[in-house]
Amino acid sequence: MTDNRIGIVFENEKYIVIKKKAGIAVQTSSVSSPDVCSLLKNHLKGGYLGVVHRLDQPVEGLLVFAKDKKTAGRLTEDLSGGRLKKTYKAVCMGELTESGSDICYMKKGSDNRCIIGEGPDYKKAELSYKLIASREGVSLVLITIGTGRFHQIRAQMASLGHPILGDEKYGSPESRQLSEKMGIRFPALCAHRLSLYDEDERKMKDFSMRPENKAFEIFFDRLNDE
Repeated sequence: MTDNRIGIVFENEKYIVIKKKAGIAVQTSSVSSPDVCSLLKNHLKGGYLGVVHRLDQPVEGLLVFAKDKKTAGRLTEDLSGGRLKKTYKAVCMGELTESGSDICYMKKGSDNRCIIGEGPDYKKAELSYKLIASREGVSLVLITIGTGRFHQIRAQMASLGHPILGDEKYGSPESRQLSEKMGIRFPALCAHRLSLYDEDERKMKDFSMRPENKAFEIFFDRLNDE
């Protein structure tokens, strides 16, 4: 793998775990813009590649892809059943004093934004966050989600009054101003840990990465927590 926008963390005959940098799409219809899938297919020399889950283009983090249809089906079932687990770290606006959770209803709008509200088209979204540290007007939180909705974390944290630093789409005037001042171009959100069951080894395997977004430098001494 030569493209520095993705890096292989682990690979065996059944699946591959990669680290995606912010700014590259998992899949795109544009032939002029390389995406994670096209780069991995080149790496596999045309072999099967099953997409199990995705990350927003501006978000960095860990992803797992299946290398055969049977593994793709199993990992997809594990994801919906909760055995394949993802956790995120984020830097959000405001000095939080406690952890929290939220349940709301959301849908994807026509302008490619997540809309939070109520109605027959809205789907339930569950999120919880654990406070790790607060300083300099922002907070480092550990986030888990009980659902996988479009732009869920970014939209839900913004609706709670704590938009993620660097998020132009869902940010507040204050978060945009601070992000511009700090030179933060992408949302300070990282899918930093991935846990999955390995059938061959018959055990859970854990993978983790250190967030690279500049916003996390505020909490350089706390990034190994959790």
